[in-house]
Formats: sequence, structure tokens, C-alpha cells
Amino acid sequence: MRLNWVAYNYRPWDGYGRYGAHLIQALRRAGVTVSPWLGEQSNAPGWMRKEWGMDWSNLTISCLPALYMYGLPGRQWLLTMTEGSEMPIGWADIINKHNPERVIVPCEANAETFRAGGVRAPVHVIPGGTDPDEFPVMEIKKHGRVPYTFLALGDRGSRKGWSEVWMAFFQAFGTPADTPDVRLIIKVRPESNDVLDLIAKASNPDPRIRIWNEDVLSMWEVYAACDCFCFPSRFEGWGMPPREAAMMGIPVIVQQHSGLDDGYTTEWAQVLPMGKLEAIPTMFENIKGEWWKADIGALAKAMRWCYDDPVLAAIEGAAASTWLRTHQT
Repeated sequence: MRLNWVAYNYRPWDGYGRYGAHLIQALRRAGVTVSPWLGEQSNAPGWMRKEWGMDWSNLTISCLPALYMYGLPGRQWLLTMTEGSEMPIGWADIINKHNPERVIVPCEANAETFRAGGVRAPVHVIPGGTDPDEFPVMEIKKHGRVPYTFLALGDRGSRKGWSEVWMAFFQAFGTPADTPDVRLIIKVRPESNDVLDLIAKASNPDPRIRIWNEDVLSMWEVYAACDCFCFPSRFEGWGMPPREAAMMGIPVIVQQHSGLDDGYTTEWAQVLPMGKLEAIPTMFENIKGEWWKADIGALAKAMRWCYDDPVLAAIEGAAASTWLRTHQT
């Protein structure tokens, strides 16, 4: 079997880019001949596309946000997702214009959203997966690390719940005088100004909190810096980060909804009681509808449990890793 794979980038720090690159490798291991392309190459002159060997008689899978979908000749499937309860404005029109044979999304919440949003093509759910080779298991620390370190992600603004983790950290651990042997790392990209601005405005910056402000080539390096990964995301199309960390054996805390509700979430994560359903702020141009904001008290309680019993938390993390390596690769 042969197919084309079209992306808008293959950057290792971009979710679509990294996910697509690993799916290409997995398909090749399964015996499929895959030709990877960038969507913008389809706009090159015909003679150039011929030199590149672009063959549109093969099925093409476009793995990208629907906003960046290209009008390609031949058969096309769209692999995409959204992070809100409603279709972003214009997405259904773009999808219907390019008329893919089918749309593939990673969770049932997305399937319902795309169908209700007016997408005419059949919508299918194919859950995501994680590459075990990219995220090897960490050794369980028999006596815990000192200081015990939590991790939150601020790479997508507030959507991944970093501010809730920040507030829960203070609720669970008070001041440096109260609990000196605990840390919080907030990983952000250099352009994550909302995180940096909020931390900078704090009247008394807490030395226990570190802002990791850079792009990295390996997320394994990021997860390996923590003992517990707090990911109370407000909405996910699938949720790569918590599954990646859990595959390494790191305890993970999530809310069970959207892409984080695969029917087996309790097998690989500590699940919080659902928080508050809120309208998505208008500043998020390509995310529409509602999302779930985590309960700060419940999150603080879960964080405190991991801190108080790091060995048991690590044992549960190891069990989660085994489950993911068996069921969600």
C-alpha cells in the first residue's frame, strides 16, 4: 500500500508535527509506503512537483488543523481535532470545500462537534497513541526526590490549566517556610507572555517556582525533570503530554473529559472530580464553545497526596506506564 502524508510542519515541538512524524514511522514499520510532504509544496509548479515525485493517484492523509487544509488532487482524508465544544468559525466551510472522503478525529467529543458543526464527510474516531521508544520508563525513586517536583505546561496559554496548578500549589504547600522541600516547574514557550506576565506581577515571587522558558527538542527531558505531572487541561483533542509522561512512569493528574476521556483514563492517571464548565474566552480565536476549569481544592488535594506518599505515587505511575505500553501505542 502507498499513501501520501501532508502536514503544515514537522517541527518536533509542535503537536501535529511530532504526532504526524511518528505516525509515518509507525505506518512504515507496518509495511505501508508513506511519502511525507508539506502542504505548501502542492502549490509549486507542476514540473517541480514532478521532480519531487509527488503522486496524487495515491490516497493522501492530511494531518493538520482544518484551518490549514489544502485543496489537493485525488483522494484525501483529513486527520484533525479541535480543543473546544464547538467548531471554530469557518472550519466546516473549509472542510466541505475541499471535500475529503472522511474526517478522522481522536475522541468522541470531537466527532460529535464536527458532525454538529456541519461537516458533510463521514467522521470517524481513531484514538491516538504514544511511541514507547520516545518515552522510556524512568527508574522509580525508592525514597522520592528532594525537593519533590511538580510540572505544569503553559505552552498553550491557559487552556492546559497551568494557572490552576499554580494556585493549587500554594493551597497545598503554603509558603517556603511551610514546605521548603517542594518545587513547581511551569514549562512555557518563549512567546508565552501570559504566563510570564502573571508570574512577574506576583508581589512576592516564590523561589520554589521555576519558569522553564524555551523550546526543547525532546519532551522526555521536560517530563524527566518532575516527580508528578499536573495536567488539568480545560479541553483536549487527544492529550499527548499526559500520556507521554505517564508512559515514562510519572504520576499524572488530569480531568476526565474530551480527549482525556478514552474510557480508561483511570488506568493511566489520577482523575480529578470535574470542575466548572465555562465559556471559552474570545481571545482564543480558533477555539469555540465551552471548556472545563479544574477544581483548585481537588487539585491541591491530589498534589498533596503525591507529595506525602511519593513512593506509592511512583508505584501507581509505573502501573500506568505498563498499561499504556500495552494498550495505547
